[in-house]
Amino acid sequence: MFGMFKKKEVIQSIAQEVPKVLLRSFGDKHYYLPVEIDQVLAALNYKKENDLMRYKYAYGMFSNLENYEQLGLTEELGNYGHFQREVGKMLLNTPEPIDMHIYFAIAQKHHMTVS
Repeated sequence: MFGMFKKKEVIQSIAQEVPKVLLRSFGDKHYYLPVEIDQVLAALNYKKENDLMRYKYAYGMFSNLENYEQLGLTEELGNYGHFQREVGKMLLNTPEPIDMHIYFAIAQKHHMTVS
């Protein structure tokens, strides 16, 4: 139970922090490359060696199927489509994958509530 709560907390923080930096740094895309995600997480002061699961979740959320499989995430996070639906359920209580424009809106809403 604690593991699932921690996973949801990390996924929520990724959805709130990362999309606006991806958009600002790399433009409006449907998917982002792992190297772009790495750069954004590093810019947000996350170190891959200390927070590998955060990186893996971000890859699963913002990369395409091809990159997901190349990174070997199927073993750890499960099937790409299942992971995408799981994130949708955690963030929006809907078992649908979330597209980048919804992530941008989540990040914008979070930014407005913290400012």
